[in-house]
Amino acid sequence: MPKRTRQATGKIPPTGVSEVLAPHPLEISGVAAVPGGYAVVGDEDNEHGRIWPGGARFDFAGKLKGPESIDVGMGAGGESLWLVLGERKGRLIDLDGGACEFADPLQMRHGRGLEGVAVHWRDGRWQVALAWEGGFYDWDSPARGTWAKPRIALLTWTRGEGMRGGPDTTFELEVPEPSVGQRFRAPDLVFDRDGLVVLLASTDARRKRRKHTWLQRFDLAGRPTGQPLRLEEAWDRYHDNKNWEGLDWTLDGTALVLAHDEKDSERHRALAITRYP
Repeated sequence: MPKRTRQATGKIPPTGVSEVLAPHPLEISGVAAVPGGYAVVGDEDNEHGRIWPGGARFDFAGKLKGPESIDVGMGAGGESLWLVLGERKGRLIDLDGGACEFADPLQMRHGRGLEGVAVHWRDGRWQVALAWEGGFYDWDSPARGTWAKPRIALLTWTRGEGMRGGPDTTFELEVPEPSVGQRFRAPDLVFDRDGLVVLLASTDARRKRRKHTWLQRFDLAGRPTGQPLRLEEAWDRYHDNKNWEGLDWTLDGTALVLAHDEKDSERHRALAITRYP
């Protein structure tokens, strides 16, 4: 049998996609563009916080467990806000001391919880979006095989303090059924114009098969706008067998960066950077 090439196995990024390699293998569930590189977190290691390239650390040990997502907002006068989201207790912190724990329906239930965070400076305040992932509930839970729509929460954040009161609004995403037996969850999101771009990843009821990964715009009522970018079609084999979980804009806002948490015995973890129409 002829040896398969790296192109055939999906190791080489497709045309229009570039990579940023990790300094060493790391589990990745969230990514944020920062001056000089990309900050990443992973929920397998509570102290995991590094900036690529180079591997410089930033610390949030003791402030939350199970870091699922990170975002860094750039505000007026060069001010920045670093937010890290933990799924296990529905906890959001900033690295200046602000913190908040969220109540139902944003708490974890049956293995599904908060997975994505996005922040931007707008109208003189920090606006934050959270993604409760939805998807099929864990197979070993009493609700096994039940599917829940992803839910978005929008809130106002005060640096060093947190959220005052509750979220400004919450809504479900009107997500399509991409194929028979597949339902979408929402691992991460970014602000975009007057709406959101959401990373959607499908699974089946037993959470064994991942066939579809889309980037889809939504308005702030949860309605899809425009056509999705279907990565399983645009990226072909490069998309396969990767659990895409992290999403952010590049620092100049011209492209999206995506991260996955799949092990790769041949290479270090890679961030994929792609233009988005």
